Amino acid sequence: MNLDTVFLESAQGLGLKKHIVVNCVPVPKDEGALLPAYFKKAILDCDVEWAQNKKLVSIKEKGLRRSVPQGLPYFCVEFGVDGGYAHVMEDERLFKRYFGLEIVGGVLDCDAQLWRNPKLETTEGIRY
Repeated sequence: MNLDTVFLESAQGLGLKKHIVVNCVPVPKDEGALLPAYFKKAILDCDVEWAQNKKLVSIKEKGLRRSVPQGLPYFCVEFGVDGGYAHVMEDERLFKRYFGLEIVGGVLDCDAQLWRNPKLETTEGIRY
């Protein structure tokens, strides 16, 4: 198949209930080549204007665990095995939970309903 994979990780609400969401999205290779530029622009434009942490962190060299301070909310996108970007959220309320899916959906020209109100999947049709 002629597909690439994009991994989106969001760690929000790290107070009382720690919550991390990981999405794996298959994308066609030609659109996948455009995604790093789209994510870089979107991450630099999101959140607050003046931040204490670096807005855009490349995780290609050090990886995610060494790039993001422990205990802080973050968003991370990885483009297959080609590295990716991380962003420490200064104000979680300004950061949408479907931020990464919205960017991928925009590049693929998908309907917003796919990531805003996804259908819940059940395990009833799965054969073991």
